[in-house]
Amino acid sequence: MTDEHVTSDSEEKSFFPDWAKPYSDIDGEIASVYPAKPHFVLLGAGASKAALPHGDRRGQSVPVMLELVDELNLIETIPDDLRELARADFEAAYSRLVERPEYDTQEIDKKITAFFSGLRLPKEPNLYDYLNLGLREKDAIFTFNWDPLLVQSQVRLRNMGVDRLPSLFFLHGNVSVGYCERDDVSGIAGDAGIRGYPCSHCGQPFKPSKLLFPVEHKDYKSDPFIAREWEAAVEILEHCFWFTIFGYSAPKTDVEAVALLKGAWGDIEDRVFEQLEVIERPGREDEDIRNTWDPFIHSHHYDIVHTFFESSIAKHPRRTGEAYWNTYLFGQLTEDNPVPMNCENLESLIAWFEPLLSAELME
Repeated sequence: MTDEHVTSDSEEKSFFPDWAKPYSDIDGEIASVYPAKPHFVLLGAGASKAALPHGDRRGQSVPVMLELVDELNLIETIPDDLRELARADFEAAYSRLVERPEYDTQEIDKKITAFFSGLRLPKEPNLYDYLNLGLREKDAIFTFNWDPLLVQSQVRLRNMGVDRLPSLFFLHGNVSVGYCERDDVSGIAGDAGIRGYPCSHCGQPFKPSKLLFPVEHKDYKSDPFIAREWEAAVEILEHCFWFTIFGYSAPKTDVEAVALLKGAWGDIEDRVFEQLEVIERPGREDEDIRNTWDPFIHSHHYDIVHTFFESSIAKHPRRTGEAYWNTYLFGQLTEDNPVPMNCENLESLIAWFEPLLSAELME
């Protein structure tokens, strides 16, 4: 007889919490609703570009930053010496303009606000509908985008009876969202084709959120609404289990944003279970993407995909944490439960999600 400790079956089982049970098929995944940590999704301009490959309801395309100056005809408002920079990096050029006391940026601000306020989601199911439906209330979407598409999606889904949707946060402001500084409350401001509501505390209209910041010297604490959004980002990112980055390339000029994200994510040696996922446009090299996000990656705990429908959210909607747990901790081969890609209308898409939503009510 030796002094070696023999692990009993009961001790092996106690490694897992009572609510965690392995499953072997799609029905099992649908029925499994773990009280898992949040799924944190970060959106950049590439996400809205992917959501509207053929333009919005009226055919208007969504420009990324490299296209903004020409798409909105801003070039005539920019001094000659900054025009080349503006076409290469609009936010950097804007930063230089803010530093010039003789230059008034109001005309640029108004043009950008008017343009993005005019965008409308197509009536058919949209990628943002899939994203909102594919996450749960415990999850959160943080977006750098000014456009109202994500909000429009949530509003129409709620109007159709879906109320268990992820929280939304706007890291650079948004044309559809406003803020009441007196009561520290944000809400829909009543622009961008969405009915607005006043502050529930004081009854006053929400003040539109600020959109443009000097990117090279951003001080998010200077704007109370933006400061609050970033506080939420830091808090949730610190405690999330899955971090998905969609259409955000972490531009070198956006130093403050990347630093805040890295500070919240912390030391990668402390992220031995968490997963990083990057959804990036087709054509961009995986090695380049890997190098960009290397400070956030622990060993092999990352995935790079080139369409939303290859992502964890599309393959395991509303159950990304459960699928990861089932595969890597229980060692079960986990069958994908892919979202339908060709739904003709929102009613049919919501109907497909109904078993997942109903299972959550049972918990």
